[in-house]
Amino acid sequence: MRSCCLPRASLATGLLLAVLGGCDSTQYKNASHPNYGDADYKSDLAQCRKQNSKVVAVSGYDDRSEIHVDEAKSRSCMTERGWQAISR
Repeated sequence: MRSCCLPRASLATGLLLAVLGGCDSTQYKNASHPNYGDADYKSDLAQCRKQNSKVVAVSGYDDRSEIHVDEAKSRSCMTERGWQAISR
């Protein structure tokens, strides 16, 4: 009896994940350059993140370095370049 409910639970979980996965659909438009597309957005985002990041050395059992990105400054950079979030 119990094994018959497992496929239903898996199906319900799968559907829930599919629905929630579709919720993150923020798109961006460049007001200064309306012909810019997704590739331009990704390129600008990479440049803004690189400009607002720094390498941090982490000492401990194993010394390593990490890259920390100032996300607030990256968003400000994207705004300065004309990118604005639009609703679907």
